Amino acid sequence: MRQLEIAYQDFVDGVRTASDASAFRAVAERAAQELGFRWFAYLAFTGDDHRLISTYPKEWTEHYRKNRYDQIDPVIRRARRDREVFRWSGEQATRGANKVQQKFYVEAAAFGIEKGVSIPLPAGFDRFAVFTFASDKCRRDACEGSEEAKVLLRLMATYFHAHVEAALRSPLADDVESPLSQREAQCLSWLSRGRTIEKTACIMNIKPRTVAFHIDNARAKLGAENVTHTVALAIKRGLIP
Repeated sequence: MRQLEIAYQDFVDGVRTASDASAFRAVAERAAQELGFRWFAYLAFTGDDHRLISTYPKEWTEHYRKNRYDQIDPVIRRARRDREVFRWSGEQATRGANKVQQKFYVEAAAFGIEKGVSIPLPAGFDRFAVFTFASDKCRRDACEGSEEAKVLLRLMATYFHAHVEAALRSPLADDVESPLSQREAQCLSWLSRGRTIEKTACIMNIKPRTVAFHIDNARAKLGAENVTHTVALAIKRGLIP
């Protein structure tokens, strides 16, 4: 778990200073390697448009786009349906897959892409993203068998998505002033750095239920669906660093 925490902190520091797709790619590539994965992929959809930042082999990416595999990719389809962090394996999935999906997994495996962990990032208004760490079947990563790892992986994906949105997309509007109170912003800021509610409470010298109260208020003010969505919106709107 210590390895994951170090990788997470390095990742957050790197994402915070990234300003273009190349810099974001380098930060996520380093995190993938530190965690024992071979590649990463971030795919964000807005209607029919999409943005891809990844380290997958160029030939596979071109083949994927040419065949419009985003429409049949089982990982994308599950990420659209589910909200939780999930692991996947082509070897296991082909057993219950149809012929089109079986062909997809066989072709991905030819490039060494055989298993991974994906984090769905629903954003509303016909917008959606998924962040994936992937590897070949022989590799063992630092996140296997750890439920606690899911929390940090979701925070990493949320942080990456929010900063990419803020850096590479034109903002719809800027608030004249923050709708969040100082305490609400502080709580969200510590959560974005991987702290739990209990640890945030210790740092701020308040009770955990008070932290939860501030987070719930921030969620309502920002119109977010859950805590991670609240953090993402706060980062995107520049309400927390």
